[in-house]
Amino acid sequence: MSIFDPTHHFISITAFYALSLTEYDMHTHAHASCEIMYVTKGNCHIYVNHEAHCLEERQFIFLDAEVPHRLWIPKGSPCSLLNLEFRCQEEKTTLDLLEPRRESASFDRFCRSKKAIWISNDTGNLGYSLKDLISQLEQKIPYSKDVHMSRKFTAPDTDYLIRLLFFRTMLELSQCLLENNKATGAVYLKKALLYISAHLTEDIRIPELAAYAGINKSYLQSLFSRHMHCTITDYVNRKRLEQAAFLLTNSSLSVTDIAFHAGYNSRQHFGSTFEKYYGTSPRAYRQLHEKKIDTSTGHGQYTIREDGTWDTEPLE
Repeated sequence: MSIFDPTHHFISITAFYALSLTEYDMHTHAHASCEIMYVTKGNCHIYVNHEAHCLEERQFIFLDAEVPHRLWIPKGSPCSLLNLEFRCQEEKTTLDLLEPRRESASFDRFCRSKKAIWISNDTGNLGYSLKDLISQLEQKIPYSKDVHMSRKFTAPDTDYLIRLLFFRTMLELSQCLLENNKATGAVYLKKALLYISAHLTEDIRIPELAAYAGINKSYLQSLFSRHMHCTITDYVNRKRLEQAAFLLTNSSLSVTDIAFHAGYNSRQHFGSTFEKYYGTSPRAYRQLHEKKIDTSTGHGQYTIREDGTWDTEPLE
């Protein structure tokens, strides 16, 4: 169940690994466990809901339960990963998320965010926390025919130590996510705005814009809504119309040429959109705001004499 379901606050760790892979191609799948994938070296590609994300060193992804995803490590681009999967359930275990929620404001905010997919940089010690937790979990595995390793004994405090390390991992996770969400949101938005400015005359597609910014389109839409107070489409249209208004008052280009320079494929569409935004037609706007250069020196040019006085003569 989802980590954001308050009725399923007990945790069972269901899988983990720390591996260096030279290549790997996992089929798209979903499962009932939440998952953390953390890159310690190299890079990998994560596909979530048909959107690609490239994770570099010290970057990670958190996936809530039942989120379809796929891991791909191309041949020739080795990657070292830490991975932890855990299931949220009603049945009681020694790992109870209510405890860190009571003690940590950042973890409580994370649990109230209800955001199923998070991608972030490790600005704290999440990597070390995961490594320590995985190492301790591995120590607890008993010998069996399926697990080819022998444990002569398990320290009496192992379960308690795992509990502490798991809670530490959750705190590091939530702090990274919430801090990075504030800082990197502005970075992603800035990249998107620069892309729009550079490609204003082209057909700007939101999936391509989001891929350039390095985030999914839903997150990019939310950044525009929160910081620009408009949709991406509205912002692009506004910038195109502002560009058109500038050209109308500062150039001699025809209205048709200005329409194409502003990224519109037809003069009719440009005209109706412009009038809706400015309340007047492009031609009327030009007549109202045009900056004319009407000055005249008559029929000649002025030249300065050697004595410092000016003379006028026909322009040759």
